[in-house]
Amino acid sequence: MAISAVAARLLLRGSSRATTRAAAAGTCGSGWPSRSRSRSGRSARGRAVDHVLRSGARARIADDVDLHTLPPVTGMLRIGRGASVEPEVDLSGYWIDGDTVRVGAVRIGAGSTVGTRSTLLPGTRIGKGAEIAPGSAVFGRVPAGQRWAGSPAAREGKARVWWPDHRPPRNTRWVTAYGAASVATALVPVVGFVAGGGILAAAIRGSADLGDVWWRGLGALVPAVLMTGLVLALLVVGSVRLLGLGVTEGIHAVRSRVGWQLWTTERLLDLARTVLFPLYAGLFTPVWLRLLGARVGKDVEASTVLLIPAMTTIRDGAFLADDTLVAGYELGGGWMRVARAEIGQRAFLGNSGMAGPGHKVPKDGLVAVLSAAPTKSKAGSSWLGSPPVRLRRTVAAADDSRTFRPPTRLRVARILWSCCASCPSSSPAPSASLSS
Repeated sequence: MAISAVAARLLLRGSSRATTRAAAAGTCGSGWPSRSRSRSGRSARGRAVDHVLRSGARARIADDVDLHTLPPVTGMLRIGRGASVEPEVDLSGYWIDGDTVRVGAVRIGAGSTVGTRSTLLPGTRIGKGAEIAPGSAVFGRVPAGQRWAGSPAAREGKARVWWPDHRPPRNTRWVTAYGAASVATALVPVVGFVAGGGILAAAIRGSADLGDVWWRGLGALVPAVLMTGLVLALLVVGSVRLLGLGVTEGIHAVRSRVGWQLWTTERLLDLARTVLFPLYAGLFTPVWLRLLGARVGKDVEASTVLLIPAMTTIRDGAFLADDTLVAGYELGGGWMRVARAEIGQRAFLGNSGMAGPGHKVPKDGLVAVLSAAPTKSKAGSSWLGSPPVRLRRTVAAADDSRTFRPPTRLRVARILWSCCASCPSSSPAPSASLSS
């Protein structure tokens, strides 16, 4: 974190707002600190950590701001008092246009909310009390008190206010708890690697020479990798199960026990998608999700899904593609809203699709790539975009037995293929390359 802050200060010295620069200079100036920050702070996101990063990056963030995404390294960010920024929002403040890097300031007005996985382009100005729906791309200015959604974002009406008319008490002990959870989450992989390293150390103890060390270490490599994965999986499952105790639907203060539990759960499972990648996008994934506490039916196909297990229901035969988000939380006015989300029987949630709190993908329904599930919908309906727009779909009569009831020989072949595919991704070196 300190390296990221210092790098941002040094490499971005002299940068100005709303400027363009050659790719050779601009990419080095803004890209390297961004990469440094993503490696050091991605799993350590929280108010205590963000204070260090935003100070180093010169971002201007007022009091009572709930910032659940990393601030930009450019420092060209201003957030007004009481605003809320949900997870995975792109606040980078620059984009590459051919051989030019375009840099601009991003301003978020007091009391406004920015939804999950939205992108605020350079030069964005969001007025006071405005609302940006999840998955939106904002260009330019959003007037105060309005709700904008879509890509590119357009006006939808007045901003919603679903939270109480008063802010919750400022409890500083929960700031400390968020910081401690950030550090603990970042240390989870270390514990696993220490366990695996212990097996290697025991194997090479008493070796006569370097050649003996090599062969003993090579023989113990597979058990060490398996031990690392087992310890990591047990840590994640145990932690997520404990964090799910006492979590209920409703509106909770961000600085509260439930708020802390939800935030920590999402950060921990986001990390697990990288360090435990062999458990995702395979036949074991539904079992893994059940171990985490989600309600998962039979014959479910799931890839690198991010979810709040205690709030997730996935029905029989459902399909969740890469980087889907299920049952995330909403922020606003110092409060956090959480509700159950459901993926219906034989439903499809496309790549980077979202089923937010209280939303449902209907039975035999489809939510397309980079789209959001509606709050209410009929069985068999298809939806595209955010906000979701219903699409016409012609149902074709076909034999779906191989899809939903595959024969035993195909299941065995799938198991063998999954085992072969997990071997290289279980190795520390390839995993590090893939995660970069």
